[in-house]
Amino acid sequence: MNTIFLRTLLFLFSASFLLLLSSFQTHAQSISGRIFSIEDDEKEALTFVTVAISGTSTGTISDIDGRFILQLPAGFDGKITFQHVGYIRRELTVAEIRSNPTIFLEKEVTELEELVFEAGENPANILMRKVIENRKNHDPARFPQYSYKSYTKDVYHLDADSKTADSLARVIKEEKLLKKPKKDSTSLKFIKIDSAFDTRHLYVSESVSETKFIEPGLKNETILATQISGLRGGLFAAFSGLYQPFGFYNDILDIFDKDYINPINSAGLSQYDFYIEDTTFFETDTVFVVSYTPKKNKRFDGLEGLLWVHSKDYALTNVTAKSLVANSKIDVSIQQRYDKILGQWFPVQLNTDIIFKELKFYGRNLILENRRYLSDINLQTNYTQKDFSDIGITLNRINNKEQKSILDANRAVPLDSMELRTFVAADSLYKNLRVVEGVAESVLTLRLNLGKVDLRVDDFLGVNSYEKFRVGAGLETNHHFSQRLTLGGYAGYGISDEEWKYGGNLKYEFEKRTDTYVLFTYQRDLREVGTQRFFEGKISSIDDLIRSFQGNLFDRHETYKLSLNRRVAPFLYAQTSISTSQQQSTYNYSYDNTDYASNFFEINEVSFSFRYVRNEQYLDLYGKKVLFDYDFPVFNFKYSHANTGWLNGDFDYDRFDASLEYKKKYFLGKSNVLVRAAFVSGDVPYGHMITGLGNSTSKLSVPEYFQTMGIYEFLSDKQIGLFFNHNFGNFLISNRVMKPEFVIYHNAGYGTLSHPERHQGTEVIFSSMEDGYFESGIGIKKLIRLNFVDVGYIGFGFDTIFRHGAYALSSTSDNLFFKFNMKVNL
Repeated sequence: MNTIFLRTLLFLFSASFLLLLSSFQTHAQSISGRIFSIEDDEKEALTFVTVAISGTSTGTISDIDGRFILQLPAGFDGKITFQHVGYIRRELTVAEIRSNPTIFLEKEVTELEELVFEAGENPANILMRKVIENRKNHDPARFPQYSYKSYTKDVYHLDADSKTADSLARVIKEEKLLKKPKKDSTSLKFIKIDSAFDTRHLYVSESVSETKFIEPGLKNETILATQISGLRGGLFAAFSGLYQPFGFYNDILDIFDKDYINPINSAGLSQYDFYIEDTTFFETDTVFVVSYTPKKNKRFDGLEGLLWVHSKDYALTNVTAKSLVANSKIDVSIQQRYDKILGQWFPVQLNTDIIFKELKFYGRNLILENRRYLSDINLQTNYTQKDFSDIGITLNRINNKEQKSILDANRAVPLDSMELRTFVAADSLYKNLRVVEGVAESVLTLRLNLGKVDLRVDDFLGVNSYEKFRVGAGLETNHHFSQRLTLGGYAGYGISDEEWKYGGNLKYEFEKRTDTYVLFTYQRDLREVGTQRFFEGKISSIDDLIRSFQGNLFDRHETYKLSLNRRVAPFLYAQTSISTSQQQSTYNYSYDNTDYASNFFEINEVSFSFRYVRNEQYLDLYGKKVLFDYDFPVFNFKYSHANTGWLNGDFDYDRFDASLEYKKKYFLGKSNVLVRAAFVSGDVPYGHMITGLGNSTSKLSVPEYFQTMGIYEFLSDKQIGLFFNHNFGNFLISNRVMKPEFVIYHNAGYGTLSHPERHQGTEVIFSSMEDGYFESGIGIKKLIRLNFVDVGYIGFGFDTIFRHGAYALSSTSDNLFFKFNMKVNL
């Protein structure tokens, strides 16, 4: 076929296609508009309204902002029906809608009667059983891959409650009677506040990001551009997409860092009441509108709202949910809308409203409105695991001109006049907030930026029973100095031992995606006996930190160490290191065998470590990594080998350490299981053995340790410890002062010691655990709750732990330990 004929054929095909398309444009028609709920002369966008051609099953549903587009048959000029649960049904002609596309619906005056089923099963339960059975097929978190772009907007504003006008009138009346000067009057302050926040918001931020995902849970969101009123960085915008779950199918829904029982769970039919309230349409398919609310006398943190269920797929097309938590300081409501893309229902709009009920300013409540719009959704990407790192959220720092261009091109909804005025006003009024932003970054990263160098916040102060307090400082270069090379150092002075400690580090990063780097460290410092650190550079848990305050037996050491780190697979890290260390005990001790007797040791060691944390993700905060999310299980393993043939070391030994932690949320609370194990063979001094994981001297409960065991009571070269607790959640009482949660504990340990005679010294008094160590107890969390800046509670409770079994003490009272616990929540 010659090229002239081919071009001619292509031209005819294109012309025919355009002609056909133009004919469709001529005959096809559509109408669009926006729907509002009107009450007391105030209007609010009405979500998920059924918009259908009257008398047919052809229709659509308005989105979360109340907007709709309805395709009409050629030449149709009849009536369109607008219908929503709890509102008066309305019919309008096409001509009426075209002339005025803003539609108002009024609320029903009468209440719906409770449905009573005399025979057979509630049809809503039959429908919801199918939804629950099919939830795994529609959960976007279980899709093999996807990518999308999103536009997110946060608005904080002050909203006057119904009592504000009455309060203002009363104050004005009182001031008139007292003849108070106008310039100092409370009424004038009220008027100024009302005037200011009727024209602008408190805070507005917007951002555009790109997200990609593939199994097994590899996800990265890159924030391309941000605009935040009064601020310059993007830290606060980085977390604005985390206010509600991505999908509505998990058994437990984490909304604003609080757990709610989802009505769509395996036990949902026994926990919630469901009723079919209405039917609507998606294209030509039926969609059922189902209401849900917790059953009476059910005590759990639940939700109530509406579910739109597709009749053929048994998938959610829309969701509304409002929190039902007694005496909570916040109310949370969410809305989700899904579109069908390549046969899968995928979220396209996610809204969250949070009302801080007790955080008031001149009678006005603080309210957060979060809006997230998804676009460019692709469910058939070509990503591989090599396209992902452990960075879950990346903040890009680009100039203002580029950011404005990206925001203007991707803004899903135009900024209104109040939002625009907020940006203008905040730039001049909120300069002090930039200090707050800098403090927040420093708290998250434990670094205070000083240009090309950071001040290491975690080196300022240390606490333990040996030094009492340590004061010091540390410096470290950042990415402004070099993208790959990091230099750092620290020094600290112990108040009690009156000695200086210091050290330095040099790190070179080969590849950021796989976290491949080499790290050299030098330390002249203290090391608590019996401790083991799996990974160099990894922060310990809060329980490890609290336990470390009790430490009073330390070895001085001077150590040179070289480590190589790499992420070898998704969520799996490997590290190998080699070190040489000179150590001396600060307590009265001597290691004694036939070949060696001293308290001064030289140990040369090589080690291999592995760490697996499911769905571990970090925030890349302008070059600094901050852990922000992870799941369970968490597994650590380390093998260490020392040899006397290397640089004339004093010891030959092999040591294996492992830990496994798993947490699970249930309808009846949360379980936490931790297993710690260690095995040492060969010649090992006291400081490198296992000292029992005791924490009896702490007044605070530390569940990852034995609560009734002396801190150095036992010594082992082979040991295993099991730590279990289960929190049953709130029971019996729930009010502003008390919301108790019942907890049970059980810990067990076993250990052996091969050569106890080798460890000599008056301060080294220990036993072994061949007969098994046991402790059990109960606890109550949040027995007393105190107000926390009007946005949450600080709950205080206690644990009672009893030591029993072969190592129980002679007196019953000596075996009983009381610990305090503390919990901050909304």
